[in-house]
Parts: sequence; C-alpha cells; structure tokens
Amino acid sequence: FVRGLPMSSLDHNLVCANSLTGIGSVDEALDALVPGRRGMATLFDAPIEDALKSSQKTLLDVAQLPEVDRKETQAASRAVKRAYVEARKAKLLFDAAVLRRIGQGALIKGEDPNTMSDSASLVAAQQALGPLNPGHMPVLFPEVFLRENGGFDVLIGNPPWEKLKVEEHQWWGLRFPGLRSMPMAQRTAKIARVRDERPDLLDEYERDVAVSAAARAVISAGPYPGIGSGDIDLYKAFAWRNWNLARKGAALGLVLPRGALSGSGTEKWRREVLADGTFSNVVIGTNSRGWLFDSIHQQYTVALVCVRRGGNDREIHFAGSFHSQEDFRNGRDSLASVPAKEFLTWTGTAAFPLIPDKVSGEIFRQMRRSPAFGDRSGFEFRPYRELDATQDRSYFDTNLGKPAGPIPVLTGSSFNLYEPDFGPPYAFASQVAADHVLRKTINSSSSARSAFHGLSIHSEVDLPMSRPRIAFRDVTNSTNTRTMVCCLVPPKVMMVHQSPYLVRRSGDEKDEAFLLGVMSSIPFDWYARRLVELHFTFEILDRVPIPRPDRSDPCWARVVHLAGTLAAKDGRFTDWASAVGVRVGSTPTEEQKLAMQGEIDANVAHLYGLSREQVEHLFSTFHRGWAFHDRLKLTLGYFDAIEGVK
Repeated sequence: FVRGLPMSSLDHNLVCANSLTGIGSVDEALDALVPGRRGMATLFDAPIEDALKSSQKTLLDVAQLPEVDRKETQAASRAVKRAYVEARKAKLLFDAAVLRRIGQGALIKGEDPNTMSDSASLVAAQQALGPLNPGHMPVLFPEVFLRENGGFDVLIGNPPWEKLKVEEHQWWGLRFPGLRSMPMAQRTAKIARVRDERPDLLDEYERDVAVSAAARAVISAGPYPGIGSGDIDLYKAFAWRNWNLARKGAALGLVLPRGALSGSGTEKWRREVLADGTFSNVVIGTNSRGWLFDSIHQQYTVALVCVRRGGNDREIHFAGSFHSQEDFRNGRDSLASVPAKEFLTWTGTAAFPLIPDKVSGEIFRQMRRSPAFGDRSGFEFRPYRELDATQDRSYFDTNLGKPAGPIPVLTGSSFNLYEPDFGPPYAFASQVAADHVLRKTINSSSSARSAFHGLSIHSEVDLPMSRPRIAFRDVTNSTNTRTMVCCLVPPKVMMVHQSPYLVRRSGDEKDEAFLLGVMSSIPFDWYARRLVELHFTFEILDRVPIPRPDRSDPCWARVVHLAGTLAAKDGRFTDWASAVGVRVGSTPTEEQKLAMQGEIDANVAHLYGLSREQVEHLFSTFHRGWAFHDRLKLTLGYFDAIEGVK
C-alpha cells in the first residue's frame, strides 16, 4: 500500500500520456472517424462500447479486491493488464481517429471497425503515433467515463503556458550555452555550422520539429474552439480539455495566465463555462518579486481559477490582482461577487476585470449603471484610426529636421492630459496626405460599420481634422500612472493609429467637453484599469460607462466648463471654446489646474452615483504606490460641497 492505496492501483492510475493529442470521449472519437455524423449511430459505436465495457467490468472487480497479501496484489495487477487488453479494440480505433487528425489517414485501411483497427495496429501507424503519446481517456479510465454522468469529479492542473512551436535559436541555445546572447548574424552562422558538424543533433532537432507539427495538427483539429491553426498556446487547449473531461458537478482547479480570462482566444471557453457552470473562485496575482513563481517574469499576471461544472449557482466570485503573499492573505476572502448574467454584459468577450476586492466590485457595478460609451443617447462618438504607420507610410515623413509638409502628424507621446503640445510630432505630412484621408473617409462612409456612415463628408473642410477633436493613446496598461491619456488636439493635425481620435457623430462641442472631462477623470481611469492590459482597444472603450445626465444638472455644467477651460489652450481652439462658452488661453497655474482636475473628479464621481466612502476606496486602489492623499483630500472637499448643495 502507498498512502492507503493498493499497489495495483498504481498500475492503473499513474499514467504518463498526452491528453491533448489523445481522445477525450467516445463521441469525440466517433466524430473523427465519421465526419458529419451529427450524433447519429455508426458502425463503430458497438465495438468501442463493448471493448470499454468489458475493460470497465474488470477494473471495477479489481477495485473490490482487498489485496491483503502479495498474492492478491499480483492477481489484481494481472487483472488490470487484462483490462487494457480487453480495451484494445477501442484503443486502436481511437488511434485511427488521431491518425486521421494529423493527416496520416493513408495508414488506415478500410471503413469498417475490424479493418481500421487492424491497420492502426501495424508498425507504421504506431510509429507515427509514438512521439505524440496520445492519452485516450475512455481507454485509460473506462470506469470513470462509462458511468452515468461520465467524467472526472476533480481535476487540478498547472498546464504549460508556452506555444506549441520549436524555436530554432532556443533549441540550439539549450545545447550550446551562450548562443542566444550572440548578435543575430553571429548566432545564425553558429547554428549553420553546428548543423553541419552535428548531424546527430540535427536529426534530433528535425524530429522535435516534426513532433511539434504533428501535435499542432491534431490539436488544431480537436475539440478546442477558438484555438486557431498557427502557433498554438497550450494553456488554451488544456483549458478546454479539462472542461470536457469533467462530469456534471465536477470541480476544476487550474493555474493559467491572465490572458485565459481576458483574451479573445479563450472567449468561447469562458462563455461555455458560464453557460454550463460557473467560475466559483478566481484569484489573480501579479508575480512581484517572484512571490508566486520564481521561474517566471516578476510582472507576469497569474490566474488561480476554480471552476464548477453544472449546478444552479451562476454567481461568479473573483478578486485581484494581489502583489504579495501578504496582500493575498488579507484579501483572499473579500471576493467580488456578480451574477453571470450581469457579468456577461460587462465586456464583449466575457473578460474578467481586475477587481481588487469586494468593495471595488460594488464600485464597478455602480459605475456600470451608467450607459456604455457606445450608447447613442444624448450624443454619440466613435473611435477611429486616421493613418496607419505602416500602410500609409508613404504619406508622411518622420524626418522632423526637414519636414515634408506643413501638417503635423501626432502619436500618443505627442500629447498628454490637457496638453496638446506635450511632445514633438511623430512626423509631418503634405496636402497629398490630406487628400488621401479625404478619399479614404468618403470611401469608407458607405459601410454601416464606418464611423462616418451617414455623415456629410464632401471636402476637406468636412473632415474632423479641420476642427479640434479628442484623441487618446492606444498603447497603455493598467500599471501606468494613467491608463486613459486623452487630449483635445488642435485642428489641422493628423493622427497615426497609435493615437486614435473620436469622431463626433451627434452632439455638440459642449458634449465633447463633457466627454473629455469624464475620460480625463480618476473615476473613469479607475474603471478602465480594471480591463486594459496593453492596449485601450475600441472594444474596451465601447463598453466603458459614461454618465449621460440632463444638461440642467449642475455637475454636467461644471464638468463642461472646467474641461473646456483646461482644453482651450490658445487661439487654435477659439471657435471650439466659443461654442463651449469658455475663454481661450486662460493658462491656469499648476496649482489651479490640479484644483480644477480635482473638481472634475468630484463631479464625475457624483454623476456615477458613487458615495464618499466609495470615492475614498477608488483613490486608494487606483494605482499601487500612488501618493494619492493630497489629490483625494482636494477631491473630497469638492465632493462634500456638491453633496451639501444637493
């Protein structure tokens, strides 16, 4: 016995095989053997089930043996081996299914079970399968998968996070230390030399490449929706495999990168979990100082995911990101909770926001009560990329010392909050670029998906670039000092794709000033930080809530006035400022600007319906290590004054 288990159980339960390249269920095998069967019975059903049931019966009998002495243990071990022999027919048919998936169907003869299983047993077929080491779960554990409501009760795993690809420089670098640190040309020459000098290693390398390609083929054709056909992320396939191997009522515990909870490649998996189960407990941790894993980057974000399959509880519980073991211990029991139905409205991809704790979850849900950015009530703005730095490269020149034309081309670093001249232009362009933008705009306006659909664009004067507009930085993340960096940029400038701008489809300059004030505020940025990883995508922006108060609301009027005053820097904004009703070029001092921004934060917080305590919590969880107390004190002073008037 080992820890209370009979020794024979080790023959059966300890298995070294690849579950991703193997078959996970009888239905999966039948779908591969008979494409397009759509659940109908086939010639393969009976042979597979008969073989597995015979093996199942033997294994169940083994489980009843007491194994009190060596003789009984040896008998049980022989019975386990007999069970695998009894399941051989099913195993070979599953092998045939895998061979077809990897494009080796020519090795499988006939269309009937006997002929196919016989051909799958031949040396050529087994040699093709050998490197994949497929683990066919119904064959390995028939007593688990042939029972009513088949599948495992509990699955725990820390799947590999790398891509299923052999990187040549990494492969050779493991065998020749120092290779990967060489300059590119020197490294390439070294690899070419050792390929000639070491044919044994070259054979090994080519075998690994072939095995990787075969595994990629079988996984791409497997039951892993959204996995893609290029460089496959193994954790995505494992997320699906674990889910599909679990029975109703089962629990899963997985260690995954945060991308599993936010990336588009696992959206279908998240939706499947929420349709037939729930994320019962999700904790996200940032690996600061290696507190989670000392072998991965310290800024990597790790998700500890508990999933429950089936059941009536559709409540999702999650928290994080935690940056230390102390943070985790203090916050692990303060999980945000939200019904799955509401959760699915938060983003377009069922992505998990970073919610530090239960109070943050309540703030997030409160802010969600405001209409989404993409809502058309009151006003409508839509993000748009004007010039692509690669595709439109011929229309501008990055040589700032010798401008190609009079039109500045801005990128994200060219502006900051209420500072349109924060940095130098990215490039300069001539009238040819303006003509190109006009043609592109007119051509795209016929599409219902275009930001310009239904707008009257006939000449350059009709283009948004002819007047001030809101631009924002696309490249950003949740650990920057600010995640949303937007600015009212002057007319007669162009923007590259790293700095999209907002097309005003309906509304006026006052709506533009109000939107600028909200997007520049701490409450808006706090919300954005829950969702943004590396880019402030249009998809994220479309779902971010924006208050839409009546214009008679004094908070609305105050945000318009303050944001308009901060944005109207000089004469370039004269017409816009006149429409908003503010003075141009008031140039407040830094202290005055800080006070105005604090007042904007207070008014925006009121418009989101936040309480004083929630504002305090929002500031304290806004940015790790941020000295927020002075800004919070300033904001609360205005917040309390508004509260007193109301």
